[in-house]
Amino acid sequence: MLGSSVERHVGQDQKLFGMQFSFNWSSQEEILQQIVDAVGQFGQLVTDEPWSLYWCAGVGTMSASEDVLRREEVVVERLLFALRSQLGSRSANGALFFSSSAGGVYAGSQLPPMTELTEVAALSAYGAQKLRLEEICKQFASDTGAKVVIGRIANLYGPSQNRMKGQGLVTSICQQSLLRKPVHIFVGLDTVRNYIFVDDAAEMIVRLARTAHLRLPATVITKVVCSRTNHSISSVLKECDAVFGFTPQIVLIRKQNDGAYPNDLRMKSVLELEVESFEHTPLIAGINRVWQRLLRKHQSNHLVGAKI
Repeated sequence: MLGSSVERHVGQDQKLFGMQFSFNWSSQEEILQQIVDAVGQFGQLVTDEPWSLYWCAGVGTMSASEDVLRREEVVVERLLFALRSQLGSRSANGALFFSSSAGGVYAGSQLPPMTELTEVAALSAYGAQKLRLEEICKQFASDTGAKVVIGRIANLYGPSQNRMKGQGLVTSICQQSLLRKPVHIFVGLDTVRNYIFVDDAAEMIVRLARTAHLRLPATVITKVVCSRTNHSISSVLKECDAVFGFTPQIVLIRKQNDGAYPNDLRMKSVLELEVESFEHTPLIAGINRVWQRLLRKHQSNHLVGAKI
């Protein structure tokens, strides 16, 4: 979802490098070779002009196993090794964006709202993995002179969300409501999160990468990519009610490991604010876009059976 939106924003005025195949995340051996092949093709096109690479991928979730997270980590390590090997001194002309998780790295942090100045404190293996990958990207900047942008992204949502990953409160509420099924909520309704529409996040990310090119070699920019407004789950439900014209059915279920899901994870960005000089999508408008997309799928009988 994020990658597609970033691609649309980049493609407005920059040349895009596109692969002729999809990466096979289900085979560790194959995807590692695919990464090397992709970087090799990319390296043949890169001259001494500035280049940008956006890492928006990831199969890990808050509930992912250590094995899944480690395999994903190896893929990123292979990517950065291949870039160093293929580009050599041309690496210094680049800007690398890495998609991290605000919720993952700030889960145990104190005194919300969480900002770029807040001390990180991961409570899950997923959050710890994101912090390790951030450090790996910082080392890449130090080793090559490339600029690195770390985007700690809040709760992302949009009409193209992968429903098979079982993620996304907004998408889950819309989907289950269309199917006239209850929505299972695993935290209290007073739980506060930051929800950012995918196109808003993508615009910010592309602006960040362009800003990075103006900085000194090996500069690392860390940005909390979030909406300007935080919402409790109950307020999200009220917005959904307004869009749907009826009240979603809710079932509250407490998880044993709910300590990994803090009650208050408000976000606020205090750095690189110039990249936010555009009109953000209000939550109710974003929910409506998700609802309309899933409604069309439902009407064409393509919604039944999707995982939540």
